[in-house]
Amino acid sequence: MRLFHSIKRYAPTEEKAPHSHDDFVQLFYIHQGCGIARTEDKSILAVSGQLIWVPLNHRHHLKVLKDTSLSIIHASPDVIPHFHNEMAIISTNRLMVQVMAEIESQDIGSEQGADRNSDVQHHYLAVFIDQLKKQNYQSDAYQSNHDIDKRLLPIIEALTIKLSLDRFSEHCGASSRTLNRLFISTFNQPFREIRQQLVMAKAWQLSRAGVAHTDIALDLGYNSLSAFSHAFNRFKQDKASQKLAKNHNSLALVQQQD
Repeated sequence: MRLFHSIKRYAPTEEKAPHSHDDFVQLFYIHQGCGIARTEDKSILAVSGQLIWVPLNHRHHLKVLKDTSLSIIHASPDVIPHFHNEMAIISTNRLMVQVMAEIESQDIGSEQGADRNSDVQHHYLAVFIDQLKKQNYQSDAYQSNHDIDKRLLPIIEALTIKLSLDRFSEHCGASSRTLNRLFISTFNQPFREIRQQLVMAKAWQLSRAGVAHTDIALDLGYNSLSAFSHAFNRFKQDKASQKLAKNHNSLALVQQQD
């Protein structure tokens, strides 16, 4: 095997049994929906637009919500970079997001009987892999050392700025206080902070895909473009500061080794 790509769509909620691969590495790209990627010692919250890396011989399993759609890429270890010895979230850029959106739309067209050229999709995937070489491991906030309670998934998948825990209490069979405690025990952060991070991460993804900020603001439930712009600019500043701090720490480590 060199490289194999497929798109999986889940009609019901589904959970894969724990397993590992000894002959290929794996990438998951979440087109839409939400899930949990789980190893023996940690869980990663997988939301739309995220790319997850799974190395060789790494025991893992995936829980996904109904109507979740994702790309699964199997590759020989020499085809794509080795990002980490553990399962992790990998960064993406605007071109990668656009390419994956096109691949998904072509796959939908094929299901509907449209005349599609598989060679075109192969070329798109080659661009994705080429851009992948420029990416790196992300230390993401949506990780937990515990299993993530499945009652949180429909909340996370549906998050916008207007939603509150009270809206989900009846459907989840737990009070809003119980749900908030689950967020704190799982992510060490309350619901409100997780919601803001996820909303801004989605805004970042849509912006990279070329969606106008007015459309993003409306899609995420903001009442005004100015309110969205203020929150989004602050998010970008925080992201830039984190990147600068990471680069500074990496440089300091290299200097110490020298």
